[in-house]
Amino acid sequence: MPVILLTAFTSISFSNCGLFYKGVPKAGEFCYVLVKPPECLYVDFESKKLIWNDVEYKLEEKLRMDYFFKSNGELFELTVSTVNRVELKNLTTANFNKFYMRKKDKFAEIPVSGSTKHE
Repeated sequence: MPVILLTAFTSISFSNCGLFYKGVPKAGEFCYVLVKPPECLYVDFESKKLIWNDVEYKLEEKLRMDYFFKSNGELFELTVSTVNRVELKNLTTANFNKFYMRKKDKFAEIPVSGSTKHE
């Protein structure tokens, strides 16, 4: 009996701490801070929308936290490392790999894109 209670308690405890979290991170602005001024992008994971360099892209989901999009004929991959960090890779061009950190909510802005690209 104690083993069953311990198992039930453990599974309930872990399910509330995010270990088995099935959702996606909340939408937000992420910035690459190694350049001045910081380069930022906006991602809405639920609607699979990315705004980067004033252009809106539709994200194609490969895995639950791994997305792809095309820009100017090049294939990019957007990977969610944590809820506060995303990685952007250009799969067409070597040596393009940037980490973007979530901007705090009180400083974040929802950008309005100038155009939408679907390639």
